[in-house]
Amino acid sequence: MTKDEIIKENEELQLRYAKAINTISILERKLEKLKKENQRLRNENRKLKRQNMVLRRAMEIVEQMNKKELDFERVIQLLKNRDRKREDSWSRNGVKNSS
Repeated sequence: MTKDEIIKENEELQLRYAKAINTISILERKLEKLKKENQRLRNENRKLKRQNMVLRRAMEIVEQMNKKELDFERVIQLLKNRDRKREDSWSRNGVKNSS
């Protein structure tokens, strides 16, 4: 190789090296952005999981309340039916209701 060819090849290698360094820098910046985004998404995911747990618990509570309300309504209905039967029995027997 001649001296000029060596110089030209050296310049080409330096240019390729500079481009490679630039590409590495760009990729490192992108990697940092992705790491930050990943951390942000992890935090958001944690918050959403907590909200999900709270909502599930709230749904369980509402379901239990509905069951208790239905049970309460059933008890009231049974008491009303019992009172009606008692009043019917009293009226058949000629007893006045004092209430």
